[in-house]
Amino acid sequence: MIIEESVLFNISIIIKFFQMIFKIIIILIIIFFIIGNDLNVLRTEKKNYFDLSKLKNKGENKEKIYISENSFNKCYLPFNDSNIKIIHLIITRFLIEFYKLYGFPNKLYEKDYIPNGIRVVKKYLIPSLENQSCKNFIWILMLGNNVNITLVKSLLDSNNSFDIKVIYLKDIKPFIRNVSIGYNVLITTRIDYDDCIYYDAVNDARKAINFDKPLFLYGYNRGVYYFEFNNNFYDYHYNYTDGAWSVFLSLILVLDKVNDTYTIYDLGDHSYVRKKILKSYKSYGIKELNYEPANFEHGEPKFIYVRQKFSGSYNVSKQILKRLVKYNFNLSKFYGK
Repeated sequence: MIIEESVLFNISIIIKFFQMIFKIIIILIIIFFIIGNDLNVLRTEKKNYFDLSKLKNKGENKEKIYISENSFNKCYLPFNDSNIKIIHLIITRFLIEFYKLYGFPNKLYEKDYIPNGIRVVKKYLIPSLENQSCKNFIWILMLGNNVNITLVKSLLDSNNSFDIKVIYLKDIKPFIRNVSIGYNVLITTRIDYDDCIYYDAVNDARKAINFDKPLFLYGYNRGVYYFEFNNNFYDYHYNYTDGAWSVFLSLILVLDKVNDTYTIYDLGDHSYVRKKILKSYKSYGIKELNYEPANFEHGEPKFIYVRQKFSGSYNVSKQILKRLVKYNFNLSKFYGK
């Protein structure tokens, strides 16, 4: 009797052991299933490259552009035509001898202006580009020809969801000619290093494409000032006769209807760009400009014009503030949250 009870006891232990092993196996399977799903999500959200050479003839330059596959990257395509190839270059002038423009001494320029410029780029401009609903663009940091390009690159973070190029001013024109090969539309946009743009600005520029308007300006006349020293927003609205004071001003070219890859900076100061287009359109290869060449939106504020230590005219900020009205600015709405 005692032996039988001992045998039963041992069998019971063995059964419990196998039950425990079975439960462990089930738990491990569930864990691996969850981890596998997470990995698949990460893979589908991972940014990948496609090669522009696929859109070009053999032997031409191969430039790579980030195309994000996650659901946040929603890019408008004109006329629902998937064959239209658009290249959008957002260009920021950076360290192009501003000390000569604003009278900064060389030592101050080297000691304070460059580090502050990098700080401001990281704090304001890059986050607003990172937050764009459409990330099919290249951001170009256009440097003065005497700036240490290696130093600037080392100060920038490389973990971005869009492509970044740091290029000397002297090299910008050949770069744009080369990288635009194989495209139907070239959009070049100017934005300063200390400014922000709202979340759908890239898509707005794409929506402005019109093949009947091969040379076209698009931008915003409404934004807000932001002053670092008092952490306040102010209404900012200008309406120039000849152009617009737009933080995100774009020149849209239909490439097979113009004779070169002109950029927004070829039109000079943004307050005179419309006047410049009206005077020079024939040099772009357009026989007759029989349409209004510009559209500047006047609705809700679409940009933040940051005023920081080295902004132009920053030393007269108190006088500027006397002409401004405080604005209850909704940053969450601005960033599409």
